[in-house]
Amino acid sequence: MYLTVDGGGSKTIAVLYDEQLNVHRIARSGGVNYTQNSPESASEHIRECLDALAPYDYEIEKAYLIFSARHDLFRQELTSRVKVGSFEIIPEPVAGLLAGGCTSSGLLALAGTGSDVFLIKERKVLCAVGGWGPFMGDQGSGAWIGLQALRSLGRDVNGWGPKTALTPLLNEHLVRLTGAKRALEAVLASKTPYSLAAGLVPLVAKAAKEGDRVAQEIFEKAGECMGKQLVALIKKAPEHEERGITLCGGAWKASQRMFDACQNYLDRFANGYVLRRPCFEPVAAGAVLMLAQAGFSQKELKHILAERFGELIINEAEVFA
Repeated sequence: MYLTVDGGGSKTIAVLYDEQLNVHRIARSGGVNYTQNSPESASEHIRECLDALAPYDYEIEKAYLIFSARHDLFRQELTSRVKVGSFEIIPEPVAGLLAGGCTSSGLLALAGTGSDVFLIKERKVLCAVGGWGPFMGDQGSGAWIGLQALRSLGRDVNGWGPKTALTPLLNEHLVRLTGAKRALEAVLASKTPYSLAAGLVPLVAKAAKEGDRVAQEIFEKAGECMGKQLVALIKKAPEHEERGITLCGGAWKASQRMFDACQNYLDRFANGYVLRRPCFEPVAAGAVLMLAQAGFSQKELKHILAERFGELIINEAEVFA
């Protein structure tokens, strides 16, 4: 049996599978990144994820860990439950490229709870831009998008900003979620405000889809922010042939406006570079690595994973291209 675990800012997902890549169990829980979660909540989410993999009537030959935060607690909790032959750490951007592009070399634009962009060569990060966390940066990320929505709410409530459909949506959601009297009070009282903000992206997407201009502009600005990071990366990166940019992270899924704004920015300042939606969720990276090391071509491993890891497909068009 093999296990791959992807632990990020807003969610943790674990996939248990055998050597034929037959999936036996998939477990999901909340985030584990300390920049968006308290140590207490991160530990709770790890235990929830591992409890969902029970009963432990098996041994794990190898566990692949994809963590943007410390992974030692996960290893400790896992080995207290089941025998593990070995561990392999797959850096988050490398996992995004492996699963998203089914390749070990290329450009990656990550916009999940946080954001950064990378040039990767044979599973080694050669150059990166961004990744400073929600306080210093993470422009274009899920946390950033949620924060812009909350600031728009504050401006609307105070009467010095444009009216927006985000106001009733956010107020209803946060009051129901936390029991606070008002949305802004819920945010100020939260112990994990950045994780809370990242969780608001679906509401911003709903408002944008229904025509709210404030919400639409948030996604357009998010795409432009990602475009600026990519152009900065392209300028400072070593010479490379890659022109396709693999996307990774939930923020990209929320609105086509973000994708279009980023591509438009690239067309203006880095002509020839093209955004590509990911094939599979990052947690498929362990299986991609196994297949690649066994000598399967990119096309072959895409088709094998599509058959065995179908639940983790993001974009069928890229898988079967």
